[in-house]
Amino acid sequence: MGLCCLAVSQPPTPTDVPRRRGDARVAAVFKVRYESLDDLVVAYTEDVSRGGVYLRSETFLPVGAVVRIKLSLPKGAGEVEAIARVAYVLDAKKAAERGKRPGMGMQFLDVGGRPVAEQIAEHLELQARAELELPPAQQAARILVVDDNEAYRKQAEAAMRAAGHHVISAENGVQALGRALQTPPDLVLSDVQMPAMDGWQLVRVLRSRPSLANLAVIFVTTLSGDEERLLGYRMGVDDYIPKPYDPEELTIRVQRVLDRARAYPRSLNEGKVLRGDLSQVALPSLLSFLEMERRTGLLLLVRDDAVASIYLNQGHVVRVLLPNAADERPALERLFEVLDWNSGRFELAEAEVHEEDEVGMPTSHALMEHARRKDEAGRG
Repeated sequence: MGLCCLAVSQPPTPTDVPRRRGDARVAAVFKVRYESLDDLVVAYTEDVSRGGVYLRSETFLPVGAVVRIKLSLPKGAGEVEAIARVAYVLDAKKAAERGKRPGMGMQFLDVGGRPVAEQIAEHLELQARAELELPPAQQAARILVVDDNEAYRKQAEAAMRAAGHHVISAENGVQALGRALQTPPDLVLSDVQMPAMDGWQLVRVLRSRPSLANLAVIFVTTLSGDEERLLGYRMGVDDYIPKPYDPEELTIRVQRVLDRARAYPRSLNEGKVLRGDLSQVALPSLLSFLEMERRTGLLLLVRDDAVASIYLNQGHVVRVLLPNAADERPALERLFEVLDWNSGRFELAEAEVHEEDEVGMPTSHALMEHARRKDEAGRG
């Protein structure tokens, strides 16, 4: 099971070891206190759901030692107890090498009771339901609805307009980026499974752009597994609403996220961003530069209402998405089309790219082939 460093508002502290007969094998008892619900959400996302916790400590137990851990929930909601074993130890030297504080990685054994992750998830669900009972504030916002399913898209649009919000819509992530870049919304209400650019990719791009990084994002989706939800939260999704949904619940959840976003604005991403005008820098020259610099990230091209997305890995173009989501031409042909754009804006944000190579040749070779075709077309 993967274990990560657990950030808590108060470090875990060892307490006296119980001497009851049933606790004879427990080497120590630790208590971890979560001062806020946000602390607990972070802990669940990064650690508890993956099977353990990392306890900061200056003294260490041997690997394999069994301990009891008491997790104090926020707002006096009680404790969750767990039996765990020491999976690894990071002394001062090892911790410094990994950029952590000294401590011990613990693996839950879930002996004699409900799994810890299940108990924490239930508490978080109860808190979420309690929040829904609060009355929403009446303040209009600009909502971007993204869904390739027309029925769901129109249903969400109607619910948002009935709540007094200003609504714009898009059929997929590529269109949504174009709308957002033109006039940033306050909140994006997006499906996950869409053609061309899905919800995962959309969130990744939004969070990588300084002008859009602080947008609130809600996924409205049929996906309901823990893995999908945790992935979304790690990427910056603010909430999940399952399909089908009740329009009234959708309205309340949207308002809750808007209120939270206004009260606690998301910090803007400070990653490296390269932006400019295609009328001043030709796209072939830009791609040659990015290849030479071995840049990795997503290059967005915006021309009028059209948005093209170029994925780069170590300077090589690996995927190209055009405004027409139904474009089934090979990626190389799509690249050739966008290389003819001589107006519009470009913006590159460095980020991890996990896309497969659909182009199939180095960018320099593709640029030479494009130039050759243009030359032949000019002579013909």
